[in-house]
Amino acid sequence: MKNTLYLMVFALCATAGMAQASDVAASPAGVVKHGVEGPFFPAVRPATASPVASTGDVLQAQAMARLKANFDAADVAKNGSLTQQQAQKSRLGYVANNFSKIDVNKTGKVTFDDVKHYLQSQQ
Repeated sequence: MKNTLYLMVFALCATAGMAQASDVAASPAGVVKHGVEGPFFPAVRPATASPVASTGDVLQAQAMARLKANFDAADVAKNGSLTQQQAQKSRLGYVANNFSKIDVNKTGKVTFDDVKHYLQSQQ
């Protein structure tokens, strides 16, 4: 029984790569048709969009957006600032480890703008 299952899976995988050019050409715009059909292998599925390049300015914007989201999530009081302990608890280790350098006004709290200015000064 186990060998039969392996043979069936192998046969399905082997035929999956044999999509005909006519299958793709006959499908509606934006949809890719594959050679295997069945309940677990849909004949038609939407084409996936190509990923956005993650280099240079795009990568920096993505990293800054992720940092902002993590900072906002750590800001449980929703007052726009974090203490060093909040940064540590929220796994914002970079902020916690450099807290005294980021907190230039020595208030015991840092805002996201403070973090941004510190990061920009380190470039």
